[in-house]
Amino acid sequence: MKDKRLVPIFIVVFVDILGFSIILPLLPYYAGVFHASDQTIGLLIASYSMCQFLAAPLLGNLSDSYGRRPVLLYSQLGSLFGFLLLGLAMKLPNPLAWMFVARMIDGFSGGNLTVAQAYISDIAPPEDRAKTFGMIIGGSFGLAFTIGPALGSVVSSRFGYDITAYVAAAISLTSILATTFLLPESQHQTDEARPRGLAMYTRALSYLSEPELRPLLLIFFFMSLPFTIYTTMFPLFAKKQLAFSVDQAGYFLALVGLLGVFWQAGMIGPTVKRFGEYKSLMMGLTASTFGLFYVVFVDVWWKLIVVALLFSFGHGISRPSLTSIISRSAPPNRRGGVFGAMTSLESVTRILGPIFGGWLIAVHPTWMGWVGGLLFAIATLIGLSLKTRESSSVTA
Repeated sequence: MKDKRLVPIFIVVFVDILGFSIILPLLPYYAGVFHASDQTIGLLIASYSMCQFLAAPLLGNLSDSYGRRPVLLYSQLGSLFGFLLLGLAMKLPNPLAWMFVARMIDGFSGGNLTVAQAYISDIAPPEDRAKTFGMIIGGSFGLAFTIGPALGSVVSSRFGYDITAYVAAAISLTSILATTFLLPESQHQTDEARPRGLAMYTRALSYLSEPELRPLLLIFFFMSLPFTIYTTMFPLFAKKQLAFSVDQAGYFLALVGLLGVFWQAGMIGPTVKRFGEYKSLMMGLTASTFGLFYVVFVDVWWKLIVVALLFSFGHGISRPSLTSIISRSAPPNRRGGVFGAMTSLESVTRILGPIFGGWLIAVHPTWMGWVGGLLFAIATLIGLSLKTRESSSVTA
């Protein structure tokens, strides 16, 4: 990495996502101990995002005005306390209610990715942003989802779900220490006109009316929703469709994460250099569309490999390309706010995804493939309506 500041931000993002990825595949099984229904499990997973939806515009705007580090530290502290309470929930009266409280605390402080993306936009030159987003954000996601689900499965099967939550809390503490001692503040244009109160949400919505940002944010929404449905509901899908255990579900998600490391850390740079950001985005959306549609035909475990290859390639190429395009279309002094709006949109998908996904799987597990593929197809069609962005994007 040419810029040494990318090393600590990679550590911070990786450790944060590692703690999250340890917990995510286990929530359906953990809640199942207390006889939660499929719909309740969906609501539990969505509760985090309901709170993050409210918090993300605030945190993004605060980072534009007061700096990235303090907002990032606040987010990490919220994750730490949320994981600790999730572990304690098993020993408290009405444990399922405390699990909801734990996920909501984490959600109200959930600005880690928002601030990290704004930080990278501050320090990475425009021509390198897609590659940098792929290496830092994508690589962190891939590596964390390679290690996290497998580690969580091993710990939970041997020591219990509550111990797994404590492990996630310890990992979150490591992230706080990395931010405190390793991550310098970035130099960015301060937003002197930062809105207050409800105006923050009005500004976030206003980005959807801006011609440069509206189609890009709509693509982001329609690719994030099926991604959320698949990643949050996969353990339940695998349990019902293929009779997977928690260990097997965790190991498969680890395989997807490993593929993600390859695509995002190793392939995004050459792909964008060869085809450009817009064509790379379209390649990724097309691959994701076919990958989700193929879920319909999964009736034995080995067919999941086809899904994993198409889906991990599609997401690994499309997300960093789109994020880079959005970063160059956003006003330099409002990047945190724009990324906060993106996080809010993603939070909406994480609210709708588990609830909708729980209903789909309750009807029939393969419905997840039909609906997920259709949503990716909508994102692809919106993308086809765009002109190539490299020549018209604002250079920052």
